[in-house]
Amino acid sequence: MTTFLKPQIFRPGDLASNDRGGGARTTPLTTRERGATAFLNGITSFDPGARIAHHTHNVTESVMVIEGDAIVDIDGVRTALRTFDTTLVPANIPHHFENASTKKPMRIFWTYASVDASRTIVASGERGRIDAEHGDGRARGVREVARITVDEGANERFEAAVAHAAPLFQAAHGARSLVLEQSEEDPRQYQLVVSWDSSEDHTDRFRSSEAFAEWRRLISDSVSTTPDVRHFRTVLTAF
Repeated sequence: MTTFLKPQIFRPGDLASNDRGGGARTTPLTTRERGATAFLNGITSFDPGARIAHHTHNVTESVMVIEGDAIVDIDGVRTALRTFDTTLVPANIPHHFENASTKKPMRIFWTYASVDASRTIVASGERGRIDAEHGDGRARGVREVARITVDEGANERFEAAVAHAAPLFQAAHGARSLVLEQSEEDPRQYQLVVSWDSSEDHTDRFRSSEAFAEWRRLISDSVSTTPDVRHFRTVLTAF
């Protein structure tokens, strides 16, 4: 089945870079706009002697030095790094990277543990999204949360039906991810969480499609009640 999200290859030389100032430039690679659903990554290049501002993130960040020698300052503790040394910095801990050389360039490859990652500059308090698709700092897209009660003894049938239906969602316009969760307290209670670019992608496009009719058919022998469906938009990612 043809899917809406397709494998991609990103070549840094073909992508736009953002000037961070002071001789540092960032090239986003995997972004939400390009299909990421759970993480972001990219490359930041440092001219000789360049550094970026001390800052924090709202999610965990991992950085690998991929060229040259670096210095990382994590909450005031400075550590020299060589090529392929890798850091893991939890949310809300101040840090920054510097090029340790005054003659050679340095590059880092970074990964954030959420598409909603943000950066807050310690000195100014200025905050912005890493994957800056909107200027208001809010996350793009919505999550459909469908609370579903399955019939007695129908858990295995229902879970198999959802697995079978996953390609229907993946092929839908604007669908980004699908997760099925089961209640610890009541195993008959499930949450189907689907990320969409917009609520209209779900309510107007998907619900009027043959794929939606097939989805309902697939779960019809394990679910007797209508799912309770709500849409949620992220307003804060704290860590």
